[in-house]
Amino acid sequence: GEGEEAMAVKGGVRAAAGAILVLLPCIAILLVGTSLKHQALSLLSRAHKAPHTSSLSDTKVTWQTLRPEHSAYYPEKIRLFTGKESSLYGHHRSILAMRSILQNGPSSSQVEIFNSLRVAALRSVAWDKGAHVMVFPSFSEYPDLHMISKTDIRGYASTGNNVVFLGGFGTLDVMNEIFGWQLKPVAYQEGPFYRSERNAHNTVMASMPSLVQSGGERTFGVRMKSLPASARSYYDSLGDTVLFSVRHDLGMVTYVASDMAPTGNAVWHKLLRAAVSL
Repeated sequence: GEGEEAMAVKGGVRAAAGAILVLLPCIAILLVGTSLKHQALSLLSRAHKAPHTSSLSDTKVTWQTLRPEHSAYYPEKIRLFTGKESSLYGHHRSILAMRSILQNGPSSSQVEIFNSLRVAALRSVAWDKGAHVMVFPSFSEYPDLHMISKTDIRGYASTGNNVVFLGGFGTLDVMNEIFGWQLKPVAYQEGPFYRSERNAHNTVMASMPSLVQSGGERTFGVRMKSLPASARSYYDSLGDTVLFSVRHDLGMVTYVASDMAPTGNAVWHKLLRAAVSL
């Protein structure tokens, strides 16, 4: 009797051991699955809580005003293009006059010129972290921009900087080529052009003159209907704008219709300084 009982116990133990061996893989799979599930949920939770980051720099990006909204603000450093494609090329006095206009802000500003649109030269300007404004005067000839150079200009604007273009026959075509817009020029007009109270509100433009008209300079207006959706016109009349900016990611692109001839209206000089401080 005792032998049979012992054998029965041993058989039960063996059966239990066999069942455990069969169940162990299932238990392991269940435990691993639960662990992965918890890890996935944890990752999702952290992703939802984490701030959005830029794919370019992996740094935090917060949507905020581009600059302090006060009249004392003026960029400390401005880069001015004076290369062979520029209307300033070879005109020393005109370059000095333009630098004087740009430096004559509410605070002193350093204006550094660059004279080449080649990839390496333009990249050194676009990657200058100390310069938050790049100014292109009117063009005397159409620039041959490499695809990389156009990408660098767009990147410069998108990271919180301001690219300013002055009026000219080829300027709108260059802007369209770089940014993929469809800006349309208008026939020459003397104005006056009136400040948009709605768009100028809470910007540096709010303290500018209420109207502007042409003097000794030439003015190249743009059809307002051709502006990108994110554009703001600051001075316009009868459907034509002579000063507008377009939000481009964290920065902007600004157009000032005057070619800033030295004999021109001093109000335009004031508007250019306001444009570079947007």
